[in-house]
Amino acid sequence: MTDPSPASEHPLRILIVEDESLAAMALEEILGMLGFAVVGIEDNADGAIAAAERLRPDVVMMDIRLLGPRDGIEAAATIRRQTGIRCIFTSAFGDAETRHRAAECNPFGFVRKPYFPAELQRALGHAAEALLQGASTQAPS
Repeated sequence: MTDPSPASEHPLRILIVEDESLAAMALEEILGMLGFAVVGIEDNADGAIAAAERLRPDVVMMDIRLLGPRDGIEAAATIRRQTGIRCIFTSAFGDAETRHRAAECNPFGFVRKPYFPAELQRALGHAAEALLQGASTQAPS
């Protein structure tokens, strides 16, 4: 089995999009302890889209319920369309309709709240693997 932790010299760069500030700070702390680099935190769809365009993270940790009229699924779809950046959805809500809408964004995964470090590690390990495979298939031969 391979270790899904990021390489210390090139940790995954992550944008956190979470409307609850305490949850965002807790997630930032957990991700830092796991060796990932948090490049920003946003609490609404418009801020998330602008930050993704500006910061170009590797992955967006996207809460589904956000401040403002647009939700995280809408934000993730726009980010994917405009930048190609994929997300990992985070939510306490996992009903079938929400998961179906979220799946249309081609996320790396879905992590239920409350967060458990092992689940975050697994989801981000999967994302890192997929990004590495995508980079190697796009590399010139």
